[in-house]
Amino acid sequence: MNSVNLTLTKKRTFPVTAWLFAALVVSVIASLVHLTAPYSQGAALVWDTLWHFDQSNYQHLITHLTYLPRLSVALLCGFALAVAGCVMQFVLRNPIASPTTLGVAAGAELGMVLGLLLLPAGIALPSFIPAFIGGCLATALVFVLSASRGFAPLHMILAGMVVSLFFGSLNTMLLMLHEQKLTSIFVWGAGALNQNGWDSAQLLLPLIALPTVLLYLLQRPLSALQFGENVASSLGVNIKQVKIICLGLAIFITAAVVSEVGLIGFIGIVAPAIARLLGVRQLQLQIISSGIIGALMLLIVDLVVQPFSGVGGELLPTGAMTALIGSPFLLWLLQRTKLQSELRARDEHVERYRHMSPRLVLSAMLGLLTLITLFALVIGQSQTGWRLTLDPQLLELRVPRVLTALLAGVGLAFAGTIIQRVSNNPMASPEVLGLSSGAALALVLGSMLGIAVEREQQMLLGTIGALSVTLLLWFIGRKHNFAPSQTLLTGIALSAGLDALLRIAMSSGHDNATSLLTWLSGSTYLVASSDILLLAVGVGLVATAALLLQRWIAIIELGEVTAISIGINATQVRLILLLLVAAMTTLCTIVIGPLSFIGLLAPHMARSLHQYRPREQMLTAALLGAIVMVLADWLGRNLWFPWQFPAGLLASLIGGGYFLYLMRR
Repeated sequence: MNSVNLTLTKKRTFPVTAWLFAALVVSVIASLVHLTAPYSQGAALVWDTLWHFDQSNYQHLITHLTYLPRLSVALLCGFALAVAGCVMQFVLRNPIASPTTLGVAAGAELGMVLGLLLLPAGIALPSFIPAFIGGCLATALVFVLSASRGFAPLHMILAGMVVSLFFGSLNTMLLMLHEQKLTSIFVWGAGALNQNGWDSAQLLLPLIALPTVLLYLLQRPLSALQFGENVASSLGVNIKQVKIICLGLAIFITAAVVSEVGLIGFIGIVAPAIARLLGVRQLQLQIISSGIIGALMLLIVDLVVQPFSGVGGELLPTGAMTALIGSPFLLWLLQRTKLQSELRARDEHVERYRHMSPRLVLSAMLGLLTLITLFALVIGQSQTGWRLTLDPQLLELRVPRVLTALLAGVGLAFAGTIIQRVSNNPMASPEVLGLSSGAALALVLGSMLGIAVEREQQMLLGTIGALSVTLLLWFIGRKHNFAPSQTLLTGIALSAGLDALLRIAMSSGHDNATSLLTWLSGSTYLVASSDILLLAVGVGLVATAALLLQRWIAIIELGEVTAISIGINATQVRLILLLLVAAMTTLCTIVIGPLSFIGLLAPHMARSLHQYRPREQMLTAALLGAIVMVLADWLGRNLWFPWQFPAGLLASLIGGGYFLYLMRR
């Protein structure tokens, strides 16, 4: 009887909660409109413009052509991204899936960059078109990579991450080559909603409305997926077809929004989460509720940002501010809830298992690393062309760079292998924890304030930033005993917030901030002999500790129940391994800059060489990471001589291409 009464109470209280929430939001919006309306006339001017528009009144013109279109675009984009996020989370069975998960944002940015660089000046083509084509092509690549696995959710997310990193590296390279032409990309990339007319709203309305209607009509076969693929198939649902159509529509919506207004993060993650917190369970209601919540969220953020954004809205881009506000919400959400069992990281299935002698593999990799290292030291370009040289002066310049790249590759490969095995998540990598973002943000802010001038000051600031994120991870992770999935999600939330701040700093146009673009790509330009010693000691100590703890790593990845039954304190082991990863990532970041991809790629490359046990995989991944970094540093120094590209950027391109090949096999 009590349970029945409790159920009835919940059913009665949900509408009251929803109505109270709606009333609160509407009152907040009304207050903000009154405060942000042009010419300090409040909501009266907006009301007068809407119902008594006078073309001869310049105040009405400004309100009609800038303020109202901006509010309309905020509502449309928030609704679209939230609907797309809701559908993606449902199809991919992942609470952190978002409209940018499948590479749409990176592809749209690459398309926009190529459009600015390649299209003749006489062609008046809207920037929406090349950006939209780029977003669609990136997503098509994700679908091609996932087709052989039946569009499995985990494989699609992994493919999306790889495509995003790969295209992101191409974007950064083009930005470095054409910095003056592409300055506006920094503002666009941070998500700016400023408008000069109704063109964007008129363009987005049909591109959002039609796919949303189709998604709503497809909600019945889509809902069958929640019972499992076997049950859905028995009901006559074509699982692959439904997944492709629904994800395709969500991606279409995302590509339209991203290509028109830039990157706006977190709406697609947070809005569906709020809808579920309010008790919405049916998919059709989730889609509509998420869209409404997303529209109101983005509108509120934009109204809050407008008074501080300057005339054009560039000082505080709405997209970056949305991520900045959304990341604390996600952290709060992670503190209050635990992941459902089916959403926890699952064991990775090893296909085509083969035994290959570790000694043979390690010997071959060590020999290859030795050859590439010697090659990088003695062969290079000069003013007279390619030459082989043993000039002591040249070697004195090359040795620090080559050894630093080698040691950074080893360190990040160890960190990536540990975090992937402990979390049982093939998408995990050191930079996901937010440590690199913390170090980068501290250095950028220090440079803007004129603090980080000398190399030692820069390294100190980077260390402070990374350690601050580590302490925050420790503080937040205690409640959930450093559970792998919870820790990774926390790192993602922190990374998003820190990256938003970084985008705001970079979009400010400050000379000191934009001059750090090379370091942010992972550069060996400024390394010295002291850096080699620091890296060698640090990487050596952490790698030795990881090898000594390889039994812990093997047991902890079997699950908490197994670890406890053997007598291991799973919480303490996770904390120790997390600190090892944090120490290794921090050390490499402060010396060479944020490096993406090596920690993600090297463990997978080791597995492709059939090294499955922790010790063998760590050692093989370390050698492979060193090979990729040394090769990338050599290519960056020579292929575009006398210009140079950062080693981290080339490593992402090399690793990304190889990783895409691995996924297609």
